[in-house]
Amino acid sequence: MMTTKEIQVKLDTTYVSKYKGQFKYCQSYFYRHGMTEEKLAEKVKAKIPSAVITGTGDHFHNFVGSAKSGSSKDSYLWVTFTV
Repeated sequence: MMTTKEIQVKLDTTYVSKYKGQFKYCQSYFYRHGMTEEKLAEKVKAKIPSAVITGTGDHFHNFVGSAKSGSSKDSYLWVTFTV
């Protein structure tokens, strides 16, 4: 079994967490530039062939202007998987 740190290195990110044996990889966005949760899952499978994808999703947050700092990165795609 891989550790969270090993997965972070493979995916070249720090946005990986682990809960009850499942890993969750998130990629924040303001503009998607063609990225979808399916493409993100394919990226995980390409970099970690032993990964079994258990879920994908798109958490969309409407931009609220300057009223809330960081809102440009509140939207994110996510993939959950086991190794």
